[in-house]
Amino acid sequence: MKKSKRPTLADIARHARVSTITVSRVIHKTGPVSQDLRERIESSIAALGYTSRKTVQPPAGGTIAVLTGDLLNPFFPEIVRGIQEEADNYGLILTLYNLTDHPNRQQQLLQRLSRQRVDGVILMGSAPFPELLTWREQHHISLVVLNRRIVQPGIHCILVDFENSIYRATQHLLGFKHTRIGYLAPSRNTEVAQARWRGFESALTEAGLSRRTEWCPSIPPGLDIDGGLQAMRLLLELPSAERPTGVIAFNDAVALGALHAVRIHGLCVPQDVSIIGVDDIFVAAHAYPPLTTISQPKYQMGKLAVQTLARMNEGQMNATGGCTVLESPLIVRESTGPFAG
Repeated sequence: MKKSKRPTLADIARHARVSTITVSRVIHKTGPVSQDLRERIESSIAALGYTSRKTVQPPAGGTIAVLTGDLLNPFFPEIVRGIQEEADNYGLILTLYNLTDHPNRQQQLLQRLSRQRVDGVILMGSAPFPELLTWREQHHISLVVLNRRIVQPGIHCILVDFENSIYRATQHLLGFKHTRIGYLAPSRNTEVAQARWRGFESALTEAGLSRRTEWCPSIPPGLDIDGGLQAMRLLLELPSAERPTGVIAFNDAVALGALHAVRIHGLCVPQDVSIIGVDDIFVAAHAYPPLTTISQPKYQMGKLAVQTLARMNEGQMNATGGCTVLESPLIVRESTGPFAG
């Protein structure tokens, strides 16, 4: 008589309508699972007659692939720290890949992902490239995208409201009676950049002001501190009565370059120029003077990305996709104040 096949984790997962990762966490106690899911899985274990083999090591809880922008940017490591700590809580293994815009690099990345077992992908610092979306759909992999808005099944976005953030930053300068306000940013070829421009222009319009092109020099992509230095120098070369008295930078690295340019020019922040950054990276509070900035909840964003992937894989989130918008408070420090010139 043929011996019946021993039930597997995959059999339990299908019976309970959950992922194998969730089944593994319940059986091997490697991570948190809601009480409802735990009872459903335990019921399936009993129904199928599953027993674990004590001689076999518990399998890994799954693997998350993190695709990130330039890790030299101090914004990303803090997100990665949140991802890593939450992945440890779930018993997940983390693999980290540095993205570039080169098509060959993207193709190599997808080939590597195809060769390993990936249970979810977190993307940050870049919009999803078409090949990634195709690969994700073919392999039915859950994807969480940070700071990009995309509406597609199997994808969830986590972002801050950049339009509102820059609007509030501009209002902060207007509250100090600044009427000549500059903006240092890359070209508006991404959704994030466009949203920030809208917030900037909206606040100016409400105050009866208009954006002047010479006060908004474009920063070459990837330069950050050097780009901020060069762009701020262009503003400082304008006649003193014609240059901005308040400046908003695309991120804190750009703002740090702008601070340096002001010092080189023999001027003071905020007496001669007020400067605001975005991101609240670690060094922002230790700049000279300490930098006023829009704070992104980087660590919490990383933890939430892992939690979101887990809920997606457990069927607890809308399969049609969705978006979580986080708060981004303005952290007021000493780099902004009334114009004293």
